Amino acid sequence: MPGDPKECREQAAKCKLLAEAATLPEMKDHFITLAAQWERLAAEHESAEAFLRTVIEIEFPAHPPMRSH
Repeated sequence: MPGDPKECREQAAKCKLLAEAATLPEMKDHFITLAAQWERLAAEHESAEAFLRTVIEIEFPAHPPMRSH
């Protein structure tokens, strides 16, 4: 399974091309469904990456507060 939103979107694009080329309605529907699943996976990866960035910023701020002595 790709771990990169860009890769997921590339797979979605391939599925869309296959859907356009499909001659049977069932195959067209199948590839359209797969494309949607790849798009959803890309969005989930992006959300997870954003969440992890936020957690890292909270846990390890770039500029920790100055302590007064």
